[in-house]
Amino acid sequence: MQPRSTGKKIAFGLCIVSFVGVAASLPVFIYMLKTRGIGDVASASFLAITLFFLSCGIVLYLISKPPLHELQPWDSEGKAK
Repeated sequence: MQPRSTGKKIAFGLCIVSFVGVAASLPVFIYMLKTRGIGDVASASFLAITLFFLSCGIVLYLISKPPLHELQPWDSEGKAK
């Protein structure tokens, strides 16, 4: 398996930051849900914040995965002929 490039390392770091955001916003959302209910604007906003951080974290994790196969340059067949 190939090592991660610099861009993929940055994406992985931002993935971790995003999951920290989920860990920070989820308890606040649960507290707002229990005290004010789902119909309140603040509860819905914290739900949206939590889902945003979660989706960003998942996408950034998938982007940061190292490549499974080594890709050839796009013009490698043209040079070989």
